[in-house]
Amino acid sequence: MPLIKLFLFPILVLFGLGSSSNVENKEEPVTNTEPVLKQEFFKYQRCHRQAKNIVVNWGTTSVAGVDHFIVYHSELGDFFDPIEEIYPNGDLKYSFKHELVFPGYHYYYIAAVMDAGPPVNSVVDVVRIVGH
Repeated sequence: MPLIKLFLFPILVLFGLGSSSNVENKEEPVTNTEPVLKQEFFKYQRCHRQAKNIVVNWGTTSVAGVDHFIVYHSELGDFFDPIEEIYPNGDLKYSFKHELVFPGYHYYYIAAVMDAGPPVNSVVDVVRIVGH
């Protein structure tokens, strides 16, 4: 072996980058056959106050494969409850009005429940209501 290979070979084996006849790797490579759904599914999500209500607007890049959307809400930002299910009608923009909310912080996110595979979640958005 050339001198450079004699020097680099132990380092490569140490970090798993080289091969050695004494080391056998019997593990199969892990492959993920399910499609990866990315956060870019949601184009935007905006929550804002409207009188004594909070309006949640969101847009998607596609509704293909979406069974329905679930709007989740939390007042503390840790445990979320589903508050509404919205079924797609072919549009790419949707809206939900959370009526008569109390003053305080209100956290929202949208889950797109897919026909197959895991749901795709939006980012969490927060609105603070100081008073009515």
